[in-house]
Amino acid sequence: MIARALLPFALMFAAPAIAGSDELAPVPAPSLLGQAYFGETAASKILFINVRNRPVRVAWVDFNGEEHEYAILAPGAQVMQPTYVANRWVAEDFDDGQPLEGFISTRSAADDSTAQIALIR
Repeated sequence: MIARALLPFALMFAAPAIAGSDELAPVPAPSLLGQAYFGETAASKILFINVRNRPVRVAWVDFNGEEHEYAILAPGAQVMQPTYVANRWVAEDFDDGQPLEGFISTRSAADDSTAQIALIR
């Protein structure tokens, strides 16, 4: 009974720490490719960081599901990419073109102009 009463109180204080995270959760890159979607007009930005030991290609997936290359990142390199809420991005291995991870920009970055972080693993 006491645990049930304390749970909402504990969650109230835990939520800001979870919501304050600037790291975007990756999604399977193949699920974003070839899929149409609708974007938003709210500006956002993503800091792509290549933490792999191989170069990666970063591409925007347009509203029809087509890729458009925006950056090639060497190992350890990063790039700040202006974007919009709900825009989709994919990271691929530069050498073999294998899709690695996908990212979808969220409203959190648009609300406070903090860049979201996309770690490419």
